[in-house]
Amino acid sequence: MDFALAQLALVFMPGIIWANIDAKYGAGLKPQQTTLIIRAFLFGMATYTSLYLIYSLCDKDFGYTGLASDPEKVDFFQLKDEIAWSIPLSFALSVAWLFAVRFRLLMKFLHLIGATRRYGDEDVWSYTLNSDQPHVEYAHFRDLENGYIFAGWINTYSESEDHRELLLRDVIVYDEDGTKISEPPHLYVSRPKNNIWLEFPYRQEGYDNVGEEADHTSGDQ
Repeated sequence: MDFALAQLALVFMPGIIWANIDAKYGAGLKPQQTTLIIRAFLFGMATYTSLYLIYSLCDKDFGYTGLASDPEKVDFFQLKDEIAWSIPLSFALSVAWLFAVRFRLLMKFLHLIGATRRYGDEDVWSYTLNSDQPHVEYAHFRDLENGYIFAGWINTYSESEDHRELLLRDVIVYDEDGTKISEPPHLYVSRPKNNIWLEFPYRQEGYDNVGEEADHTSGDQ
């Protein structure tokens, strides 16, 4: 087996696991193929770097001497422990990475030291709905075309290149005059990303207007 190709395979194996988890649950929109490959390589390198540090802390040898002395005759079976441990480690690191993305730890650190005021490449839709602040937990989704207002708690959300989706719970549906029409426990809505009117009525002292009634009916559940 070609040594360079074998090296890439070993690096990409844990990296692909991490990169796919990040693409599905952390990055938001599906990245381009080139971006996914670069992330897989970087995450793979990060996994083996972390594994090397763990081996060093445990006073264990990482790899074997033949890897450096004669790379053309490398016996990769000698690396079975490192390869085996890299798989669960990449999964554990990907979960830790999702926590860092979820709570924006790097962004908060950069804001704390005054290095930047930007929040990153994430669009405002993902940034807002992924926030842990209370004012984005409850929303009024206005369907202007049909004259409805959906007031409810945001359960889940997703996005694609063209559409935005929301799953609301404990919903109260109003018509354009503010008359209550129905109270479904869950409501799915999907709209083109350039045709969305989403309001967050939460204030420090409570909810306003059409959301106030929903607050009394749903807030204690």
